[in-house]
Parts: sequence; C-alpha cells; structure tokens
Amino acid sequence: MRASRIDTRARAAYEDLPKSLPKIELHHGEALWVLSRLGFSGGTRKSTFYEYIKSLRKLGTPFDRGAIGFTRRGLANYSYCHLMELALALTLRVYHVVPDSVLVRIIRHRASLYRHYRRAYAERRTGIGIPTVVEAVDHAPIHMRGVFLDLQINFSGGKLVKFGPAKLLSPCEALTVFAERDIAARAFLPINLSLLSERVVSTSLRAPQIRRGPRTPINKRRSVKLNRPARRRAGKLPASSS
Repeated sequence: MRASRIDTRARAAYEDLPKSLPKIELHHGEALWVLSRLGFSGGTRKSTFYEYIKSLRKLGTPFDRGAIGFTRRGLANYSYCHLMELALALTLRVYHVVPDSVLVRIIRHRASLYRHYRRAYAERRTGIGIPTVVEAVDHAPIHMRGVFLDLQINFSGGKLVKFGPAKLLSPCEALTVFAERDIAARAFLPINLSLLSERVVSTSLRAPQIRRGPRTPINKRRSVKLNRPARRRAGKLPASSS
C-alpha cells in the first residue's frame, strides 16, 4: 500500500512537469544533493560519493577541462545537460565505477548526446516517445513510453570494442532490442532516457539552496595565515622606521 502511494505521488510529480525544458542552474552542492536523491550514491558514504564525483570532474565530466561551467567566484553552474551527463555516467557504472573507456566516449560524443537529452525530455509522451501498450495472452498489458537511448556498447575480454553511434529508440524499437538473440553479448541495454530526464528535472526543481559543496573536515582544512600586525610586547616599542 505504501509503495503504491509513493508510485502515485511520483507519477503525479512527473505529470506536473513543465512541457518545455526549464532552465536549470545549480551550484555544486545542489547538484550533489540531486544526484544523491536520485539514488546514485547507493550505500556508500557521502564523502566517498562526493570524492567520486570530484574525480569525474577532473576527467572532464560533466565540464570540459578548464574554466567552462565556472563563474568568476569559482562556483560551478550545473545545467540540465550537465546533470544528465552525470546521471548517464552513473547509470553505466560497473561495480560502482564507470569504465574509463566508456567515459572517454561519452565526452567525445557530448554534442550529439546533448541533443538526445533535450529530445528525450521534449518527446516524453509524444513523437518517438509516444505511449505504447504491449498485450500478451495470460499476461497483464505492459505500458511503455518515452525515448530510449541505445549507446550500442559492447565489451569483449574486458575491453570496449564498440561504442555508438548513439541511437534514440521508440518503446517498440527498444523492446525489439531487448528481444534480440545476441542479448547476452550486449554489455548495456537501451536506457529509458525520458524517464531519467523526468527524474533529473523533477528533483532539480525541488533542490534546496546550497551555495557550497560539503564542508571539509576541520582536521583536513587548509590553514590560512593572515597578515596581522604584530602584537606589542609589554615595555617595548616598535622599531623606528627612520
């Protein structure tokens, strides 16, 4: 009964989302809150998860190496596409880590993936993502909707042998991929990108205002020396400048 209520509330939240993609600009701490709320931190400690996101940023995800995505004050501005790239990368984790070879390809195909992220939200219930019902004998109807993303990733001997081109699929096309004979050889199956986009947008719109990321423990904070005037000792005067 409780699960049913949660599903109903989640469904209502997704249905109330803006039809057009809203503008999202989150600071680093707010983005971490969103990713944690989406369940990507798993059972790890917050500090461990935050350090992993920090390592992804050093590798170029979701910002290019350099000053892109940062304001003059040094605070990162996470847009919808930045959050989607992080969410996609975290979805593709294997044993809690994104394979470096996959991460490199995501960064390399960033421009085309950005277009897919936007279309996935725009056509959640229309166009390629129009709802589909699959009926079978002695089985309840299966309702599918949204745009699916097939990165066409294949591994062999622990090495990435194929990535892309990334394709957007309708629910029927995604179902066909699931039913293919060589399914055992596919490392990653199509992802419901529209559902992921809804979760990212819905959670981002509810994010509390957090101007900074997690505070550094006191014993790990860098000490900063201030140029303060020296104290006068009793009975002594400061040396004359003349």
